[in-house]
Amino acid sequence: MERDEVRTSANPLRDLFDATAKHYAVKVTCRSCRRQRIFPAAALWWHFKRNAIPDRLRDVPKKFRCRTCGSRGPSVDLVHEQPNENSLPMPSEMEWKHELRRRR
Repeated sequence: MERDEVRTSANPLRDLFDATAKHYAVKVTCRSCRRQRIFPAAALWWHFKRNAIPDRLRDVPKKFRCRTCGSRGPSVDLVHEQPNENSLPMPSEMEWKHELRRRR
């Protein structure tokens, strides 16, 4: 399929909530030491929401710092891989359903 034939989504991914709703995980890769962590998008969304941090995908890298080398601004990718980082709590089902109703 040629690039011009690729259809863009009617509902583009703009924030961590969108990534969670589409069942993505978030891969964070340090640009300095190449350390990688894959977070469940729901856990990241919940962390950002609880701490009143803007969760637009373009702003997410600014909020990370590598635990190994301390550098900031990693690359962030949405992937369909199994998360390997479970340090953040997941939202309760009640919180998730509340947010779904709010965004209808």
